Amino acid sequence: MALPTHTSLQNRLYFPAFAELPQADELDVNYFTEQPNGMVLPNRTWTFFGEIVGDSLSQLSVLGHRVEVRDVTGSVHSILFFPTSGSLDISGLRTGHTVFVRYAMRCFFSDLATEAIKVEELNFVKVIPTNLDTLLFTASLYFDRQSHCAACGSSVAALGGAVPRCERCQAAVYCSPGCRAANAPTHGTFCGLCCELGEVFNLSMDTFIEWVPFRK
Repeated sequence: MALPTHTSLQNRLYFPAFAELPQADELDVNYFTEQPNGMVLPNRTWTFFGEIVGDSLSQLSVLGHRVEVRDVTGSVHSILFFPTSGSLDISGLRTGHTVFVRYAMRCFFSDLATEAIKVEELNFVKVIPTNLDTLLFTASLYFDRQSHCAACGSSVAALGGAVPRCERCQAAVYCSPGCRAANAPTHGTFCGLCCELGEVFNLSMDTFIEWVPFRK
């Protein structure tokens, strides 16, 4: 697993709340740059995420597999899925699960008289079967503190790139093999979530080279 470049779910530049997302069909210079050839491309990678708090319409394709999600600010908004490509296990769109949408934009739906996120490329979506608060806690515990030992809290800066890590998720760093072994039972509770979050963080977000899906 590649080591992440930007690792905090609290970084709103890369993980904006719904109200901070660009609007579809508008050139938001905070998110897009017009190229000399006239093409409009993102200037970085961003990902919206929110916990599903309403799934009563999630299995109805005619209604866009609509789910209601709570974002990091606590506000609730809709995500509608009208796929043109990619694949996603729709059965995972359940209350209590957290949805990640790369390159998300706000779209106005006249029939709903409100804005929502419209998803067409399913490979830009990742669902983690865990609630938002647990993911925020896991990210802060392991990804936001990679300069400190996950067991004793001491700085690992002096070790450079030679720090011992959890071999599976690579997110938990330690000051010594002894601390890694001692922390193994505790970290085992979080390791699977760290692997899931690693798939969210495993790209350089401050530059755009190509569209990067969660699945190919």
